[in-house]
Amino acid sequence: MTPLYILRGIPLFKNLENDDLKLIASKLYKVSYAKDEFVFNEGDVGDTMYLVESGQVVVKHKETNEVIAYLGPGSFVGEISLLLAQPRTASLQVVIDAELWALRKADFEELLNTRPSIGLEMMRELSQRLVATTRRKKRQMVRRITALIPARNGQSVWGGFDLAQALYSQLKSPVGVLPLPQARLDNIVTLSGGVMFLDNDSLDEAALAKSLSYQVEVYKHIIIVVPDTLDSLAEKAVGLADTIVAVGDPPAWLSAYKAKQDVWVVSGTETDLWRTARRLTNRTVGLALSSGGSRGLAHLGVLKVLLAEDIPIDLVAGTSAGAWFGAFFAAGWGVERFDQFAQEIKNFTKFSNWDFNIPPRTGIARGRKARDRVIDRSVEGRTFEDLKIPLCIVAADILTGDEVVFDSGSLADAIRASLSVPVLADPWYYQGRFLVDGGIVNPLPANILRDRGADIIIASSVVQPLSESYAGSRDKMPNILQIVFNIYSAMEAQVVEEQLPLIDVLIQHKVSAKHTLDFEHVQDLVQLGENTARQMLPAIKQAIAPPPEM
Repeated sequence: MTPLYILRGIPLFKNLENDDLKLIASKLYKVSYAKDEFVFNEGDVGDTMYLVESGQVVVKHKETNEVIAYLGPGSFVGEISLLLAQPRTASLQVVIDAELWALRKADFEELLNTRPSIGLEMMRELSQRLVATTRRKKRQMVRRITALIPARNGQSVWGGFDLAQALYSQLKSPVGVLPLPQARLDNIVTLSGGVMFLDNDSLDEAALAKSLSYQVEVYKHIIIVVPDTLDSLAEKAVGLADTIVAVGDPPAWLSAYKAKQDVWVVSGTETDLWRTARRLTNRTVGLALSSGGSRGLAHLGVLKVLLAEDIPIDLVAGTSAGAWFGAFFAAGWGVERFDQFAQEIKNFTKFSNWDFNIPPRTGIARGRKARDRVIDRSVEGRTFEDLKIPLCIVAADILTGDEVVFDSGSLADAIRASLSVPVLADPWYYQGRFLVDGGIVNPLPANILRDRGADIIIASSVVQPLSESYAGSRDKMPNILQIVFNIYSAMEAQVVEEQLPLIDVLIQHKVSAKHTLDFEHVQDLVQLGENTARQMLPAIKQAIAPPPEM
C-alpha cells in the first residue's frame, strides 16, 4: 500500500487535488513498531502525524488503560500536532506489529507555504473531528484477537470452532478462526453462518502480523488456535493476541505470559464456553443482591425467575440477606430447592438456633449456633471455591469502618459476618477483624461487580425509605428489634443511592416488614419478588440481548 493510496482514503485530505496529495506523500517516511511499543505517550509534545499502512494501534489513556479508538490500515492519528506544539492528550500503542508513515510538523509547515489550500482543508476536517471527539462516550476494552489453547490429553471439551460460534451469537458479526499448523481442531462437519476459517498457508511471523491487521477490519473477532508446543509462529500469535484462553490443564509455557497479558484458564464446560464468550465481548452479566433483613426474602423470588427464564449470570455480589441467598444461587440451586428453603427458614428463629449472651455485652446473641446449625448447613459446608458462579460477599469492619469483601475461603463465615446486625448479634471475628453487617457500608454492591468485570448489572433491591419499609405499628413504642431495623433502613436508603448509576436494570421491591427477623409472611415476600422480577423481564432481556445482525 503506497502513501498516496492511503492519503486518498483519509477524510482529512478528501477534497485535495492529486498534485497536493503527491506533494504530501513525498514528505512521508516509514517507521516500524512491534506489538506493545508506544509510538508516543500522553504528555509528550507532539510534532508528528502518523498514517497506518499495516498493523493495528490503539489510542488510549496510559494510566487508566481506557481505549479511545482502534486504528487499522488507512487510519491516521496525531494530526493536531502539525498545527500546535501541544502535549499529546493520549498515548498511541501498537497492538499488532505496525508499519506507519510519518509526517513531521516542520515538513508540513513547508507544505503550507507552498500550498495554502492544504492547510485550509485540514482545518475544516479537524474542526469536525474535535466536535465528534467531545461527544464520544467512554469505551470499554475491546478484545478482538484471542489465542486459544484447546484442551490437552484428548479431553472432550469445546475448542476454537465452538467458541467462535458462541462469539457469533453474542456479536452477530463475522468471526474468523485461524488454526496454526500443528494445532488441534474441533471435529467439524459443517460451517455455520458467521464463522469462517482463515487461510493458514505460508504463514510466518511477519505474514501473520500483516494478515491479522487486515482481517480484524473484516471480522469482529478472530480466534487463533495454537498448539501445545510453542514454536516461533505460535509465540508470535500468542504475543499478538489481546487475550489468551487455555481450556483444561494449561501448558507449562503459559505461566510466562501471565504477568504481561490477559490469561484465562477455563475448565471447558458448556457454561464456561458461554461465560468466556460473554466476557470476550463485554457482555458479562453481574447480579447484585441488597441487604434488608427479612425483606430480602423477595430476592428468592427474583432468583427463581432468573432460573426459570435462563437468564445468564456470570458474577454475583451480595450484602447481608443478599449475601446468604446469593450463595445459594452461586452454588447452583434450582427452583425446587429455593421453594424448599422458603419453608425451612421459618424455623430460623427457633430458640435452639440461638446462643444468648447473659448478660448481653456486644450483642444479644453470640451467633455461633446460627453460623453452625443454620448458615453452614444451608450451604453444605462449601467454600467460595466450590461455587459454580463467582461470588463476592460484603461485610464491614466495626473498628475501622472499612468495607471488607470476601471471595475465597469459608462461605459460612463470610455470610455470618455479613449478617451480623449490631446489637442483635456479636460482631463475627474472622481473618483478624471484628465484622458486622455489610449494609452499613454497601447495601447494594453494584460497584464490586463493575470492579470484577461485569459489563451488564442486574440488581435486586429491597432497600427503600423508612416510611415505606417499616410495617410495624406507628402507635406503640418500638421494641429493640424494630429500633435496630429502622436505623438500618434509614441508613441503607441513603447509602444505596451511590450505586444506582452503575446499574443497568434495577428490580426495586415495594416490600416492608416489622423487623429484620420477621418471617411471618415468607411466601408473600417470595411471591412479591417473583412478581416484581417478571415485570422487569422485558428490560432484563433487552439489556442482555446481542446486537442486531450485522
